Amino acid sequence: MSQPPDNKTDIRNDERATLGTTMAGAGIRHSVETLIGRAAVERGLASRNQVLLAFELIKQYPKEERPARFVEVFVSRGVLTAEQIEMLRGWVTDDGDPSAKSGSSMAAPKVSSAEMIPGYRIERKLGAGAMGTVVLARQLSLDRLVAIKLLPKKFATDAQYIDRFYKEGKSAARLNDPNIVAAYDVGRAPAGEYFFVMEYVDGETVFDRIQAKRRIGETEALHIARQAASALRHAHEKGFIHRDVKPKNLMITKGGVVKLADLGLARAGNDSDAATEEKGKIFGTPYYISPEQIRAREVTPASDIYGLGATLYHMVTGRVPFEGNSPKEVMQRHLRQPLKPPDQLVPDLSNGLSMIIEMMMAKDPRERYHSAADLIEDLDRVAAREAPVHARPKLDAPMPGATDGADGEAPVAMAELPRAGSPWATPVGIAVLAVLGLSVAANALMALLLVLRKG
Repeated sequence: MSQPPDNKTDIRNDERATLGTTMAGAGIRHSVETLIGRAAVERGLASRNQVLLAFELIKQYPKEERPARFVEVFVSRGVLTAEQIEMLRGWVTDDGDPSAKSGSSMAAPKVSSAEMIPGYRIERKLGAGAMGTVVLARQLSLDRLVAIKLLPKKFATDAQYIDRFYKEGKSAARLNDPNIVAAYDVGRAPAGEYFFVMEYVDGETVFDRIQAKRRIGETEALHIARQAASALRHAHEKGFIHRDVKPKNLMITKGGVVKLADLGLARAGNDSDAATEEKGKIFGTPYYISPEQIRAREVTPASDIYGLGATLYHMVTGRVPFEGNSPKEVMQRHLRQPLKPPDQLVPDLSNGLSMIIEMMMAKDPRERYHSAADLIEDLDRVAAREAPVHARPKLDAPMPGATDGADGEAPVAMAELPRAGSPWATPVGIAVLAVLGLSVAANALMALLLVLRKG
């Protein structure tokens, strides 16, 4: 049954029209760049104003240069990263998408049926990301549909990139949980393409559901978060940390089963070599990244709990926890800005769920849930309309902007409270003191004269 259009749909259509008008002025209205700009806004990677301003800058260049200037302007302005542009390009270009047939040099390579992997028959392209193209294929031996991630050919000679690709496959293969996308195979095809075969999830992402519903009701959000937390519990027990928990990495099957996907950033918690290699680098997505990841410090299971907390916040409020005009500004707010309690944005949200989210998103990892198991316990209690046992209301929240002075951040100087004035500092008080002083002096003088007389 079709649903009547809601206000959110109307708003999105209006935004598309505005973007289209601005892009028309930039001379690239019917190009891949147009679709990337729209997709960036609809997927929450950039704000509408950011994209509009970027296209206004592109209009300043000669028409023949504008498509080539797209990446330069969007990256230099902090609207999108080069990796995000590559990812969006893969999403908006497809074999059957006529809008992809522009003169843009950004067109993504198409998946050819000739790129065969023994034992599999490629059906169609599903999408693309920074780590490669994902296709739907049929595993001939078991007659089942699978998803295959293909490493881009241009990275086939990059040893570090290939190592990361294999690492994703190995990480997923060690995890066996109904709430985690299963890994089946990883290898290299005869033609030279590296591939990773995984479970095909026929459904949508949590992000897709947020976009469709604007915000997700508490009961449904608890159901999703509970399954995601179960996936994290299994991964953490096996010694793995996901490091990029977000709505787009949570798949929902048509049967309502939630599955944690994309283990491309996951690594073993005790992998000292990887920790050394990645020291000083930021891994994660700005809207859902934990403060310790932003500071490039050690990641722990608490980092994943923060990411799931930010995802849950987005689900129940319809907005990300912290917004900004650039990824850097968003991350700064994760570090410094106090979180606005979700029940202040959605008054009908239960106090218990709000407390859970606030604890999950505590800026200090030590103040978050100690484990995914503790989180699950609280989620189950709130779902049963009981009070959480681990989350507690914050009675003494830190003042906005206050820091402990770590990482070169200057602590906020607290001015001393003014002391109450003394009553003797008033004119009347001074006069009384003067009279008392004279009286004491006169009495002392009289006592001295009496002593002299007697002597």
